[in-house]
Amino acid sequence: MKQLLAKIKTKHLHIAIIILGIAFISLAAFHPDIWFDESYSVAIAKHNFADIWTITGNDVHPPVYYWMLHIVFLIFGNNVTIFRLFSVLSIVIMGIMGYTHIRKDFGEKTGFLFSFLAYFMPVMCTYSQEIRMYSWACLFTFVMSIYAYRFYQNLKNNETKYKMKNLIVFGIFSMICCYTHYYALITACIVNLLLLIYVIKNRKNCKADFRNFLILAGIQILLYIPWLGYLWKQITHVGGGFWIGVGINTLVEVPSFQFRRQLDTNFAFNTHTIVSLVASLLMYAYIIYRMYRAKKEKDTMKPGVLAMVVYLGVIGIYLIPTFISPVLFSRYLFAMTGIYLFALAFFMAKEKRKWVTCFICIAILLLGTWSNMTNIAINYDESNMKQIEYMKERIETDDIIIYSNIGNGGVIAAFFPENKQYFINGAHWDVEEAYKSYGPGMETIYDWKETIKDYHGRIWLVDSENLGLYHDEFEKEGMKVLAGPERFDTRYQDYIYNIILLEKE
Repeated sequence: MKQLLAKIKTKHLHIAIIILGIAFISLAAFHPDIWFDESYSVAIAKHNFADIWTITGNDVHPPVYYWMLHIVFLIFGNNVTIFRLFSVLSIVIMGIMGYTHIRKDFGEKTGFLFSFLAYFMPVMCTYSQEIRMYSWACLFTFVMSIYAYRFYQNLKNNETKYKMKNLIVFGIFSMICCYTHYYALITACIVNLLLLIYVIKNRKNCKADFRNFLILAGIQILLYIPWLGYLWKQITHVGGGFWIGVGINTLVEVPSFQFRRQLDTNFAFNTHTIVSLVASLLMYAYIIYRMYRAKKEKDTMKPGVLAMVVYLGVIGIYLIPTFISPVLFSRYLFAMTGIYLFALAFFMAKEKRKWVTCFICIAILLLGTWSNMTNIAINYDESNMKQIEYMKERIETDDIIIYSNIGNGGVIAAFFPENKQYFINGAHWDVEEAYKSYGPGMETIYDWKETIKDYHGRIWLVDSENLGLYHDEFEKEGMKVLAGPERFDTRYQDYIYNIILLEKE
């Protein structure tokens, strides 16, 4: 037994963790359920590259992820499970980089711990599977940061080998970050700023590198100019209070985000929330302790400290205006989670007491397993697709669908794109251009009576909790009820659907 254990090297354990981790984060991904945000991704993926640029320019996120998803759509068709596995792929790659990059640059222990955290941290079980840009933004900011640090090491050690390659790869991923998510944009800005400060301070010793970096910075600025108008519009749109708010939940979610399973739309003060908050605060306390011990032991902590500076710097930048115009949203922190996980792995690798490292890993594994088991139970619950199955069994080609709640309405739009649909924008949100993602099948309207006054045929009315739209408006029109109302309560995102089939003569 001892001889066998002696032959097992750290790299073999590392490869085993990668294989087990990929299986672990994939367990809850093979399901067709979607919620509103995911329905937006599914809907916009059908549009061409030019239309995606225009449509998402009127929404709240840049276009790169949607372009990528469009390519997936062209190859595999409109397949929700494939879209979800495409998100998982980004975290699979990031975990593998613990072996190919972190292990090479920072040692076997740091690389091993990074891969472990990339797959088993509680937040990874949920956000790695979202049909959104978060997981890819997480990978892109991580890759950008790795190559920024490699370039910094080249300058510091006066190394010419791979220096230009590292600078170019950094620049490419910095630009991709800017066009993927706005938290990734700010991350790229902070990393660029840190590098700029260093090259300015050392410009006498590296004039050519100083020049090259300024050229790269100029190229990045020029390439981002086409999006600046959309950026300003989205800052005023979302920052003006379109839907982001701040409250006690924000103060809990931001520090505990990495240890949470739930999306912030499901926030509640329950056992999971309390455990997540306690675990996160203990981890921050441990990081501070490790930094203190390192200083006392004269051990370098610069890579981990720089990672935390970038991560906390993004939070700080978004925190400053939040109480005036809310823009800090915990879900978006996933865009920098790879950087946070690297810092955590780096600090843990400095721990000389093996039992402490083992204890932290076991605690994270237990929390991650708890989260994943909960995800599996929710994602595969038989209630999630009942409303879609109900409509598919009865819907006809010429039927139209009307809803006033874009949350469950967006899901219906994604599953029934061939049927004409109308979203009644009773709150008069400025979303008509953004919701062209659901077009041409869905239109945003304000007066349903005017819209369907000349229509004769079957109408599906999809309401949320209480069928208020039907009782307040449609019933007065004397339409014939053909089926329903039927209520469907789904476990996935706790959506409620009240569906009634009417006929207008």
